[in-house]
Amino acid sequence: MQNLFYSACPVVRRTTETFVERLMVGGERQTFHFDREIVWLQESEAVLRFVHGGKEIKRGSTHTDFYGYLSAAEHLVDEGERTAQAFGVTTESSLAIEVVARLYQRPVIEPDEARRHNLTKPANHKARWGYVPDDWRKEVLVDGETISRSFAQIELAEEVVWTSKQTAEANQAMLAAFQARWAVHAALPEPAEAL
Repeated sequence: MQNLFYSACPVVRRTTETFVERLMVGGERQTFHFDREIVWLQESEAVLRFVHGGKEIKRGSTHTDFYGYLSAAEHLVDEGERTAQAFGVTTESSLAIEVVARLYQRPVIEPDEARRHNLTKPANHKARWGYVPDDWRKEVLVDGETISRSFAQIELAEEVVWTSKQTAEANQAMLAAFQARWAVHAALPEPAEAL
C-alpha cells in the first residue's frame, strides 16, 4: 500500500528516472535497475527567524504550503508582525525578526489510486500523490566510486521575504517580488490516458 498525501502545489515537470534496488536472490545479492515516472512538485516553506548582530539566535514557527503554493511565507508574515509588536521590535532595534522562505522541487509518484483521484477531482481541490519509496535508490558517482543514494528534493532558493528592519511598504514589495519571481503560471497537462 502506498503512502499518499494531498498537495495544492504545482507540478513543474515529469521525468523518467532509473532506480536501483539490491535484493537477496538465492542467497546472493543482486542489483536490479528499473525506470519509473517521477512528478516534481514545486513547494515552499517559511520559517520565523530571530537575528541579533547578524547571527541567528533562534528559529520560530515553520509554515508549509498547506493552503496553496507560496502561501507559507504569506501566512507567516502575520506572525512576524505580531511577534515584533509583542516584543517591541522596531526597524531600529538590534534584534531583527525575519521570515525566510525556502523553495524546492520535491519528487513524488502518482500511483493508480492517486491518478484516478487527480483525473476526477474538481479543479480547486488538492491533487493526490505518493512519496518516493525509500528503497528506490539512485546510483551516483562519488570520488570514482558508484554508490546508491535515496532520491532527494532539489533546493532552488532561500530568501528573506519579510524583516522587522524594513517598513511595511518595503516588506510588502519584497514579498510581492518573491512571489512574482517564483510564480508557476501554467500547470503541465495531465497524461492523456485515463485509468
